[in-house]
Amino acid sequence: MLTRALALSGLIVTASVGSAAAANVCGADVEVQPGDTLSSIATRCEVTEGLLLRANPRIDGSADLRAGQTLSLTGPMDKLKSMATSAGEGLSQAADNVGSQVKSSVEGFLGDNPQLQSNIRDLGTRLGLSEGEQPADVSLDPASPAAGATVTVSATGLPKDQPVIIGGGGPGSAFVELDQARTTPEGTLQAAVRLPTDIATDRYQISVRSEDGSWKAEAPAFIVDRQ
Repeated sequence: MLTRALALSGLIVTASVGSAAAANVCGADVEVQPGDTLSSIATRCEVTEGLLLRANPRIDGSADLRAGQTLSLTGPMDKLKSMATSAGEGLSQAADNVGSQVKSSVEGFLGDNPQLQSNIRDLGTRLGLSEGEQPADVSLDPASPAAGATVTVSATGLPKDQPVIIGGGGPGSAFVELDQARTTPEGTLQAAVRLPTDIATDRYQISVRSEDGSWKAEAPAFIVDRQ
């Protein structure tokens, strides 16, 4: 119990230091611009990339940035404390239950721990899997369209019957929403999307992602045809 308390204290102290460090030229938050990366935002606001990631837990990298969204530069301290407390209590309860409720199969254990099962499904989705059935795949027709052209976006292996955002941008940088769609009950998608006429990067990448940013699947990046 003492060890867990010390660990939680360390989390809270670390987060507090990160929050204090966010006294910066951008203020409490910043709006993502097209083509932004974590590095460019960190430089502009005089903060670290680590602080951006800690303060915005839905962001795993620059490719998760969405033009127009607002990023926190301070971090939700109350939420972090609550998460740390809940995590500690959950681990403690799980440890107490394992000794008395161990089952003879993995399925039995997961059946008694629905939250753990849900977390595993969420992890599979973030890795680009559709309920563990097949890897997500996104393709374009034509494969290397010109700026301003209409391209057919086809995808398989996506979460079934869910609203999605189709976005585009330079690989590893903030994306711009191009269209909204919904996957079929089989986890597929086909949509005709018009590309921007003012694409600034030489390489462009189209992605399909959930509205809440919890998962994404990307088509191969292509060189923009400017003829």
